[in-house]
Amino acid sequence: MFDSKNITIVSSSNEAFVPHLATLFLSLLVTKKPDTTLHFYVIDDNISLNSKFLLNRTVNKYNARISYLTIDASEFDNVVESDRIPKTAYYRISIPNLLKDTPRAIYLDCDMICLEDIQTLWELDLGENLLAAVEDSGFHDRLNLMGIQCKSDTYFNSGMMVMDLENWRKEKITEQAFAFIDEHPDLLRFHDQDTLNAILHDRWLELHPRWNAQTYLMLEEKEHPTALGQSQWEEAKADPAIVHFCGHEKPWHENSVHPYRETYFALRNQTTFPVAAPAKDVKQVK
Repeated sequence: MFDSKNITIVSSSNEAFVPHLATLFLSLLVTKKPDTTLHFYVIDDNISLNSKFLLNRTVNKYNARISYLTIDASEFDNVVESDRIPKTAYYRISIPNLLKDTPRAIYLDCDMICLEDIQTLWELDLGENLLAAVEDSGFHDRLNLMGIQCKSDTYFNSGMMVMDLENWRKEKITEQAFAFIDEHPDLLRFHDQDTLNAILHDRWLELHPRWNAQTYLMLEEKEHPTALGQSQWEEAKADPAIVHFCGHEKPWHENSVHPYRETYFALRNQTTFPVAAPAKDVKQVK
């Protein structure tokens, strides 16, 4: 049984994303309850010693700690990559085997900020499900397009997952995922996310989208195909618990229009990686 007061958070980062990771960690620390302890694990994709020192300084102020996990990158030599989704994204597949004695973990992408106490997610009753997640806000027909036989074609975003590591290990989900990658590289348009959905369809608990408020719904770039889903998207946009800067619209990019751009920089400038927000292109009115 997992300890409700000691929360395990796992992320994966390379050197370039460490400032964003620090921002995420700080957002988790400032929203947690005083009697809750966060233990951060970082899957280390060649992060420099200096960046680790600075990242540790950020969390040490809150009596938190970071453990760095080394992964055998050769296991991922054959995975499909793109300019936006690097090999690092696949590393989450190995979390249950990296944390062999840990029963549960929350995985979070680096490009997120948390606005509400994460303990609500940590204490979820997963039932017989292997994880809890939020529907992906951009791609609603992936399982059918991949030819996966399933009861529900709802497709989750792998940027936030509450993972039952104990049962994941018992059912050898990581090994099944690697086999799927090897056998179906042509199907993996969305890489690790496609892989996990192909293996775990009908085995995950769907959460309200406010726990992974993705860019499509935050910028109203798409409409949900159902009335209930659209209503929940509107609720998530009005009151997100976790904001996910997925896709190409990042708050640290010049001319970003993301509504939580200023929130991101307000948090980042309290870390050991402060930076001025890039100027927006202001059009002159004639």
